[in-house]
Amino acid sequence: MQSRCQFGALTLVRRLPTYEGVARIPIPSAFGAMLAVAALYLAKPVLAPLAIALLLSAVFEPVVRRLEPIGRGRMRLGRVGSVLVVVVAISAALGLLGLVVASQASDIAGELPKYGERIRTKLEEPLARAERALRRMDDITSGGDEPATKVELVERQSELARVLGDWSGSVLGALGNAGIVVVLLVFILIERDELRERVLRVAGRGDLRLTSGTVREATERVTRYLRALALLNCGHGLVVGTGLALLGLPAAPLFGLLSALLRFVPYVGPWVAALAPVALALAALEGWTFALGIALFLATVELVSNNFVEPWLYGASVGLSPFAVILSAIFWTWLWGPTGLVLATPLTVCLVVVGRHVPQLENLSILLGNSRALRPHERMYERIGARDSEAAAEVFLSEAEAKGALAAWDEIAVPTLRLLERDRARQQLGEDDLAAAREVFTLLLEGLPERATPPPEAAARAIVCVPAAAGADEILAAALAHELTARGFSARATARLLTAELVEDVTRERAPLICISVIDPRGMPVRHLLKRLRHRCPDALLVLGCWGAAQDRLPALRRQWGEPLPLELVTTLAEAADLLASRARLDHHSGGASARAS
Repeated sequence: MQSRCQFGALTLVRRLPTYEGVARIPIPSAFGAMLAVAALYLAKPVLAPLAIALLLSAVFEPVVRRLEPIGRGRMRLGRVGSVLVVVVAISAALGLLGLVVASQASDIAGELPKYGERIRTKLEEPLARAERALRRMDDITSGGDEPATKVELVERQSELARVLGDWSGSVLGALGNAGIVVVLLVFILIERDELRERVLRVAGRGDLRLTSGTVREATERVTRYLRALALLNCGHGLVVGTGLALLGLPAAPLFGLLSALLRFVPYVGPWVAALAPVALALAALEGWTFALGIALFLATVELVSNNFVEPWLYGASVGLSPFAVILSAIFWTWLWGPTGLVLATPLTVCLVVVGRHVPQLENLSILLGNSRALRPHERMYERIGARDSEAAAEVFLSEAEAKGALAAWDEIAVPTLRLLERDRARQQLGEDDLAAAREVFTLLLEGLPERATPPPEAAARAIVCVPAAAGADEILAAALAHELTARGFSARATARLLTAELVEDVTRERAPLICISVIDPRGMPVRHLLKRLRHRCPDALLVLGCWGAAQDRLPALRRQWGEPLPLELVTTLAEAADLLASRARLDHHSGGASARAS
């Protein structure tokens, strides 16, 4: 026998429900996920350059399209010519940057002996103090006995050849990868339209429009992100280079350029870019004050960039949660190394966009996206299920502050109560859950405004709000009565008694306006209650509040209940409050004839 209570026989489950409107999507098997990860790892030599080329093509494609129509006749650039112009310009810019780096690095290399001597001088005193402290500790632990000095002959083997071999191999490998990226970029830019059509033909067999929209959204988001990132990093590098030059640090343009380039590597790059000028400041100038000033300047620029400029510049272009950004960086770094760290955010953005359109991958969009996983009423339901009454009430109150109390009741409380009533019908009820739900809605009702000063046109005629069943119907009837009372009308909500007692109570009131509060209008109590009220209160206007019902169901409900007496159907508390208030004013001015004339 399930427990019931005067203020709500509300049913909760100890798990989240399958919310209405959310499709049941198949979750990919663990084996499939492992197979995909293994394929990504094994195909890294091919997929990593291809991913970089695709991202660069998204950035430079608008430039190519702008250059393509330049010229006339045979002198017109065309697709191939515009691509070559863009590639040559990129190569020239990279060559110029290389010359700047080589020039600045050469200046620093010429000063290395002096810098080394200065660093040695700075470290001599601290190292001497540390050595004396260690000797004292050795004397204390050894009791003053001098240990025998061991002399070991170590044969030094030159490893210059091995070091040069490793270094040359790394450089050649990087140059080879860069060449592959450039070749792929050229062909992707030239054949972009054909490649797009081929991808749509292969992936969009079932729904070409959906696939095209997915590709377009992913391209737009990644392009906006990369442009914003490039703009931010260039501005950051300019600020750092200018600031270091004003502070008097040698090779300031080099460190500004390194700061701009290394910021493309998340998390690791900014630290490396900041350590290099600090180390040079320690070596180039006497004392420690200048180095500390450089560190403070770089930390200030980084804080301003991370906390003010990035949120303003990126906006919603990424569409990832902060947790997803960190998780993606860890995953792609583990999978593809430093290349994966650079590509982590763009690749994850593409996965999130695909998950929004492909049902089989919707879980990725839910877990990694920056949108709320639960709607407000679902969050309120979840908090009630967790028996956190204060957090559940806070969800409602935050919406009420933004949209108004009555709108919050319609958009948050009513859907939550529908979920609770649905679970009550499934016979899933716990005493603790019931108490938590009752406490939440008691707090919400107690927080409603008190009676306001009646306006001159407000009538003092009685309005009775009648619950069709116990629980949610009682709560919403009480909320509606509070709203009408706050508007200056004489309104009250009855408790859910036996139908005969309830009808007798309403009949004694002789109220001209009666609102029946119901979450589920299909039940027998509603039909029986309407029939008795129609018989005992023939002159009253009946308003049936089918809370949360879809608008397309109203014609069927109207046919179901019939209209032998005046009957109005509403679906929201706001609609019911406005209707009852207007009818009460009309009835007041017409001496009570309006309801009967209806």
